[in-house]
Amino acid sequence: MYDLVVEDATIVSGWEPRRVADICVEHGRIVHVGDGASGAARARVSAAGKLVMPGVIDGHVHFRSPGHPHKEDWASGSRAAASGGVTTVLDMPNTNPPTLTRMEWEQKRALAAEHSRVNFGIWVGASAGRNDAINELMDSGDACGIKVFMGASTGPLLVDDDTLVRLFEQTRGLIGVHAEEESVLEVLRTRCSSVEAPNHNVVRPPVAATIAVRRLIELVEAHLRPVHICHLSTEAESDLVEAARGVDRRRLPITTEICPHHLYLSADLPAAFGRPLENGATTASGNWIKVNPPIRDDADRRAMWSAVQRQRIDTIGSDHAPHTMAEKALPYWSAPSGIPGVETTLPLLLTAVRQGRITLERVVQLCCEEPARVFGLKAKGAIREGHDADFVVLGEPDLRPLTSDDIVCRVAWSPFEGMPMVPKPDAVYVAGRLVASHGRIVDDDVRGSLTRPGA
Repeated sequence: MYDLVVEDATIVSGWEPRRVADICVEHGRIVHVGDGASGAARARVSAAGKLVMPGVIDGHVHFRSPGHPHKEDWASGSRAAASGGVTTVLDMPNTNPPTLTRMEWEQKRALAAEHSRVNFGIWVGASAGRNDAINELMDSGDACGIKVFMGASTGPLLVDDDTLVRLFEQTRGLIGVHAEEESVLEVLRTRCSSVEAPNHNVVRPPVAATIAVRRLIELVEAHLRPVHICHLSTEAESDLVEAARGVDRRRLPITTEICPHHLYLSADLPAAFGRPLENGATTASGNWIKVNPPIRDDADRRAMWSAVQRQRIDTIGSDHAPHTMAEKALPYWSAPSGIPGVETTLPLLLTAVRQGRITLERVVQLCCEEPARVFGLKAKGAIREGHDADFVVLGEPDLRPLTSDDIVCRVAWSPFEGMPMVPKPDAVYVAGRLVASHGRIVDDDVRGSLTRPGA
């Protein structure tokens, strides 16, 4: 007996034509995709006239637990993820304590296993002298990757060039990188220190990112290690990576991520909170959009859209990094960097589909298929027999402004408030169980499972 049959679903893939079929689920896995599913089922749901896509894999979240539950924890962050169509998250290591050892990794896994409403993976952080611990977590297939901070950001993790070289030489597996050159950031922090509220894009300028990306390319060329560059934000970075990868994109094992805030937010025009512009961008003032790397000027924002459209970007990750409104209201030099975003990623991209900027097939590539490939998640990223039954049902609602009532994450604000966008999905399934509908959690007893590379 099937646990669930979703009937007459119009299934969306990144590279294959859409087709209408039934999706049959047993024990959390898709066991049949085809016409006229016969046989008994504990539940049948009609998706007639609706689109069904794989659940979003967000390879870049900061759920703040352990250490900072007033900002977010695994329960609140995973509810937010599920409400927006994200069924798998990969959590970054800059928590308190940071995820540097097997013990710290196990501590975080226990929290996630108990509280997460979606599937989860856990990055291990890089720091000097920890390479044996990193290799143990990578060789066991437990950690989803090694996170490296070339530039100081939120938390204590930062590596110098000598440590970075040793990581390339002595560790194994995927390296994910926050690519900003720290020596440039140090100079600009000193130069701008007397300014009460400087432009964050000046304090952490585009050149810091391009220098770091150029250095990464040198190291990949020397060691042929797979590297995933997080949150590309400038045209110059994209050009460097594209030139290095070559015409067939396979010359070097480099993949890239972009975040929705670098597609939709602009540093050029001030406004309070988020307000839409005619071209679909949103501007916001001061600390509300203080994030690392910074929100760039509008020329870079437009260039990043072009990179997405021209297949130059491999994945989209939210870099969900919530801070409270009180923390964001502090003076510039005290206010933390980071913005929430896990629950608005898919609605923003579906809005771009509605506006004709990209296709839904491209969204599936960026948010489902390519993240599954990059992180080695063999049973995710597609609606296919043998894959996990994580999928999202989409209706055709009208655009409407995002309001605070739509926001599920703990800090309860978004830089996109007021922006007209496609509402959250009609239904979100994790392992074949309906966890969210129209942006609200409908089964709070659902728990995700650990997602491991190769599984």
